[in-house]
Amino acid sequence: MQPIRLFCFPHAGGGMAAFRPWVGALGPEIEVVPVPLPGREARIGEPAHTRMEALAEQVTRELAPSLDRPHACFGHSMGAGLAWEVARRTGPLGVVASARRGPHLPTRRRRLSELPDELFLAELGRLGGTPREVLDNPELVELLLPTLRADFTLSESFTAPAGRRLHCPVVAMAGEDDHEVDRDELAAWERSTTGAFRSHRFPGGHFYLAEANPEVLSVVRAEVLRFAEQSALSG
Repeated sequence: MQPIRLFCFPHAGGGMAAFRPWVGALGPEIEVVPVPLPGREARIGEPAHTRMEALAEQVTRELAPSLDRPHACFGHSMGAGLAWEVARRTGPLGVVASARRGPHLPTRRRRLSELPDELFLAELGRLGGTPREVLDNPELVELLLPTLRADFTLSESFTAPAGRRLHCPVVAMAGEDDHEVDRDELAAWERSTTGAFRSHRFPGGHFYLAEANPEVLSVVRAEVLRFAEQSALSG
């Protein structure tokens, strides 16, 4: 049996590097595939999208050659919304959504993308997803600021239309101390699918993935394998 492909989508401002430690760590049954997005890493010269559906359409086209075997989607924060939108187009075994409100909920927090540069960068430092060595380097900030702003614009403005759902299992995960998504917002992922729903919480904040890495990897592996088992039973 060929490994299940797990497409991984990063947080705002993040890239493939966030998931490189996962490659090979989920066992031989799961092939971790960090997805490259415009505006970062090797694609730094491409403009980042500011609308979720446009990005999801582009990503789906680019992933088409890799959809020749069963796959699942994982996304963290902004990436969770993107994973859900890509899943609507690709028919995965299941979706793991991390550290984000359910896709039908509008943000209830102030929009960081609308802040002046100084305040915007200060908020990025508070969230913790952007390395301090980047925020303290004016040249890197100048290079990456357009992508960071585009990502936050995309993430904060995305709200899925009511009634739009997946038909596969969805698993929602978050840190116990994540102030960006509360329990009700996490539970709202249940309304994003007609399939089964489960949720998990871990020690840590918005970027609990690094803080609880071994436990997180164990749960992600178990859930992706469960997706495959459920698909086999229903198929």
